[in-house]
Amino acid sequence: MSDLVGDARTWSPDAQEAVRLLAVSALVEGRDRSEVAGLFRVSVRAVDNWWARWQEGGRDALLSRPRGRRTGEHQVLSEAEQAAVRQAVLEHIPCELGLSGQLWTRGLILIRNALGSGSLVVCE
Repeated sequence: MSDLVGDARTWSPDAQEAVRLLAVSALVEGRDRSEVAGLFRVSVRAVDNWWARWQEGGRDALLSRPRGRRTGEHQVLSEAEQAAVRQAVLEHIPCELGLSGQLWTRGLILIRNALGSGSLVVCE
């Protein structure tokens, strides 16, 4: 691939969406799938996937979707545990709970949650 274009995976979701729509538009106009892949510097497999998505769901199937986990998915702490951590951070400083330091860090919060209310001294 040309250094000028770069890796399409690094493009913004809007740019990726535009390429998908343009590629399918070229297929609708009768261009060959390998020609479209070369034109947009993507694999024939990607073009085939976009075509299948378009045939199944139309234009909406090619639009960008939110990336990453859904809010709340795969959370380590339950709602009650999250509330307890928030309350401890709001009401106490780390040394009052047996932790080193005067300020909360993510590491201290993680250690505090993992080990409970023991007399733990941590240095960061």
